[in-house]
Amino acid sequence: MRVIAGEFKGRKLLSPKGRGVRPTTDLVKEAIFSMIAPYLPDAVCLDLFAGTGALGIEALSRGAARVYFCDVSPDSTALLRQNLDACRVDGRGAVVYRSDWRGAVTKLGEKCNLVFIDAPYEMWEYYSQILETLAAVRVLGTDARIVVERDADMGGYALPVNFERVREKRYGGIGVDLLAYADRGEEA
Repeated sequence: MRVIAGEFKGRKLLSPKGRGVRPTTDLVKEAIFSMIAPYLPDAVCLDLFAGTGALGIEALSRGAARVYFCDVSPDSTALLRQNLDACRVDGRGAVVYRSDWRGAVTKLGEKCNLVFIDAPYEMWEYYSQILETLAAVRVLGTDARIVVERDADMGGYALPVNFERVREKRYGGIGVDLLAYADRGEEA
């Protein structure tokens, strides 16, 4: 696993041993970043279920201003910190929360305009709740974009009010949804 473009291009990233975590492949990562390229410069990002941090580190490499990384696993956050060190991020634009997703989104002090949701595939039933919570705690900036990586064969998830599926792609067994959030000023 490596950073595929930008400032940290070519840097190798550590990945976990075993089957508990499935890092995003280079093919899928390139497809995701092609979709969101217009939204990356100076973006404030949230990498929920960050694991190794591959998506958030790629965002920093390609010009995001800041990335909030969130993972509940002590092993994943330790690996994530090693990957940030390997890229010599040195805290510049990277904030790591070892917390579940609910705890992390309530700690954010600013709005994010780009969110990566790459939850364990068995959590697909919670995707609607995750999106609703992001809107309710007001961490999404106006016109935010959300990337959802999921099992391509999983059941669908309902989109809450103010969310729209802009693009849906399939890469073998991996599905990627690009969602748009438009804050219309309704009270959450």
